[in-house]
Amino acid sequence: MLNDLCLNQLACGTSNADARSLLWNVVGGIIVSILTGLFFYFRYKLRAYHLQRLIGFRFKREAEVRIIYGQLLLPVIRDPNGNRISHPYVKPERRGGALPLQGTYSIEHPVSECEVRASTYLASLFGLRGILRTSVASDIESDQLLDSNLVSLGGPGSNYKTADILASPANIFIRMTHTGFALLNGQQLPYGCTNEVDHGFILRITPQDFPNRSWIVCAGLGEWGTSGTAWYLAHQWKRLARSIHPFAYWSGVMRIPDFLVIVRVVPGQDQSSHIEAIYRNASNQCKRVQ
Repeated sequence: MLNDLCLNQLACGTSNADARSLLWNVVGGIIVSILTGLFFYFRYKLRAYHLQRLIGFRFKREAEVRIIYGQLLLPVIRDPNGNRISHPYVKPERRGGALPLQGTYSIEHPVSECEVRASTYLASLFGLRGILRTSVASDIESDQLLDSNLVSLGGPGSNYKTADILASPANIFIRMTHTGFALLNGQQLPYGCTNEVDHGFILRITPQDFPNRSWIVCAGLGEWGTSGTAWYLAHQWKRLARSIHPFAYWSGVMRIPDFLVIVRVVPGQDQSSHIEAIYRNASNQCKRVQ
């Protein structure tokens, strides 16, 4: 009987130990889950905090950023008999040499493919669920829009909003023509567009009349310069923020000043984009920092 009593006590002790072990495993799992959730939450918040320092406006609840593309218009085209051609577009060949579709098509307002790519990159950058609202509009629709956060795509020759931003008194950095870039002091920048290389710029300014807003331009001398700058802003923004003003970035509290970044890209390869030069606003003077 004594042996049976000892065995029962041993079994009971073992059962209690197993129960305690199971309980601690459950508690440990809950603690790990909570810590993991907190880690991802604060990482998300830190990412949003540094991004808004670079972009130049606060990501308040329901804040909006508007991506502005340059609306184009196809002039009236007529056949040799003088009749208006209502469907002037055709499909290109598919990759691999397959025959294209044989129909003809009409588009009321054509959009550049580079600006579609650029809009996609930027939409992914600003896709902070529940915080930022991103909308896409043409420069014609946005002609009178000033009190807003704007990202304008393409140069002043194809986008009226880009022309407005470059003409702003807050732009102390750059002027752009079809053939090149120049600083406001008249210095021509040695960048061009060829079959081998394209160049573009990322400009961020704070409009004087709307200091809580930010106006950004992603523009290239060629199409790949435009989409390449948008890709760089969307995918390399942390490196960009560190490069513009390292001390301000690492301080965690100083504002990152307005800036101009010249980007080089290989046509056909947006992911080849890299920085050629960086300028920042230093006491209302354009200062080269890289």
